[in-house]
Amino acid sequence: MKLKHSHLLLIPAVFAVSWAAIIIRACSAPPVVIAFYRMFFSAALLAPFGFIIYRKNFREFSKHSFLITVIAGFFLGWHFFFWITSLNYTSIASSVVLVTTQPIFVAVLARIFLHEKIGIRGIVSITLALIGTALIAGFDFNIGKDYFWGDILALAGAVMAGLYLFIGRVVRPKLSVYPYILTVYGIASITLGIIMMITGDFKIEIQSVNYGYFLLLALGPTLIGHTLYNYSLKHIKAHKVGITIVGEPVLASIWAIFIFSEYPSISTIVGGIIIIIALVLVFMEKGQ
Repeated sequence: MKLKHSHLLLIPAVFAVSWAAIIIRACSAPPVVIAFYRMFFSAALLAPFGFIIYRKNFREFSKHSFLITVIAGFFLGWHFFFWITSLNYTSIASSVVLVTTQPIFVAVLARIFLHEKIGIRGIVSITLALIGTALIAGFDFNIGKDYFWGDILALAGAVMAGLYLFIGRVVRPKLSVYPYILTVYGIASITLGIIMMITGDFKIEIQSVNYGYFLLLALGPTLIGHTLYNYSLKHIKAHKVGITIVGEPVLASIWAIFIFSEYPSISTIVGGIIIIIALVLVFMEKGQ
């Protein structure tokens, strides 16, 4: 695929990731268990290809790049722990919208450490995305303690995701996508496994149907969605990859209407339109 077409990969990535909250809501397992098996199955499905085809690519790692890739996996694990837990307390629309505020964290980190110029259109895009986010989720803070706690968890997930994406932008230009994602997904599953043991959730009996949901999470939102994001980080500025993720709540809210009869408020609809405008500005911007 030509470099100039790399932006197009973000479209199926957003579509795939938008199903994550829907599948998670259908699961009856504890949040940390869902998060663990999502990443465990993702790493397990990738592992055989590493030994058969891509073993030589792991030589691309230096000690430094491997260390910060491990750190990225650590942040990804905590991202899923915080965000999936938030879905137990607040609505799909609010949780997904808040967790997709991660572009602001990516943009700030990229500006400080990578000296990436966001540009006027990029600043406007991020601002519009955040305005849309505020319109969709802003009223949740006054509904109740559970909703407030869910919002806090979703925001914590956004911070972790921002750190994960930022590190990916630093490392990915030096590495092929395969060794990077296998290492990141593997470390995330180890991180979540440790959290699961600490919380005691590893002792809980899991209904067999949930394993099907875990596999769907691994195949769609992770192996398609997150992998395409990670591939794009080598060719596209971090804040651009980050801001396209805000398309997730728009689609997730639509799926929630048809599957769970969760109808968005007027503020959600208006916010979604603003987010779409922000996405259009991103794709219209010239250059990488």
